[in-house]
Amino acid sequence: MIFDLRTATIIVSLALIILVGSLTVYSVTSIDIYYFFRFLLISIFAILLVTLIFNQINLNRILSVGWVLFLLNIIIVLSVEFLGSEVKGSKRWLDFGFLSLQPSEFMKITFALFVIQYLRFYSFQFNTFRTLFLLAVLFISAIPIIIQPDLGTGLVYILLGLMLLFICGMNKFYFVGMAGFGILLSPIIYSFGLTTYQKSRIVSWFSSDQNLSEKWNILQSEISIGSGGLLGEGFLNSKQNEFNFLPEADTDFIFSIYAEQFGFLGVLSIFMLLGLFIVLTTVISMEQKRLTDDLSPYFLGTYFCLVIGFSFLLNILMVSGLIPVVGLPLPFFTKGGSSLLCFSIMIGLIFSSRNFLR
Repeated sequence: MIFDLRTATIIVSLALIILVGSLTVYSVTSIDIYYFFRFLLISIFAILLVTLIFNQINLNRILSVGWVLFLLNIIIVLSVEFLGSEVKGSKRWLDFGFLSLQPSEFMKITFALFVIQYLRFYSFQFNTFRTLFLLAVLFISAIPIIIQPDLGTGLVYILLGLMLLFICGMNKFYFVGMAGFGILLSPIIYSFGLTTYQKSRIVSWFSSDQNLSEKWNILQSEISIGSGGLLGEGFLNSKQNEFNFLPEADTDFIFSIYAEQFGFLGVLSIFMLLGLFIVLTTVISMEQKRLTDDLSPYFLGTYFCLVIGFSFLLNILMVSGLIPVVGLPLPFFTKGGSSLLCFSIMIGLIFSSRNFLR
């Protein structure tokens, strides 16, 4: 593909999102300016390295081992129970000393590779057996994530998996059936399938009649967002972060700090950059789809592009109090090795599937 204006716009919009994310991480940690440059360079280096690697590796070779990578990922998730480090009562991370990784984050990638490899063999034609098989694999593979316990990541994984199957052409009847089945089973799931802590999160979302400790995080997040106003309090002027009112400010609730500092216009700017990235990559994808009979790059690239957008949307809805807190990282903002590496791989596969750098 020729390096044209649209490609340049996609790369610039992504670069600006990474830059703003790095500035926000620096504003939360406020260690020193060298920390900001280190974080920014690590982010850029990781994305460029992964992109160049996947740009050199033929996508067909990656897809040919999709089921192997998926199975290996499941084994690693299961190993967390025995080898993982416990944080706040749950084991989700593998500690390598210089880096802690959350294997469940990469399930979003490896499941997609497995599904695309499987459906590609059948020319992306669904039948009853293939549909039920893929649904069974999706829900069963989510169990090890949920029992860590990490219900939020498990549910997001299931939602993204269903989105992938929808993109690939699964019959809409199954989605309607699953939605109805889920509604009918919701009282049983709530009564017997959730912990007390998970129930309190749901109750605090539906009701304002909770004690301060139960709704502290989301209350402080809403205060942080609201105090930003139109123009924001200014860079490094977050009162919620300065006085340590907002927990998890460098991870789950980092967008609240960004909104407080840069206000509504800053939030709108991020939406515009993200919209440019998603819309232009989708347009280019649709054009390339007409030039080849192989739909694998189209489905894979479109899925990863929507995952990034969906992750932004869910995190913003979460910190705004519009959905229960699920602990979903914000792409290129959240301070964490797993998040950065996971989204870097997605960007690499998006660029590889679109042939941006060829």
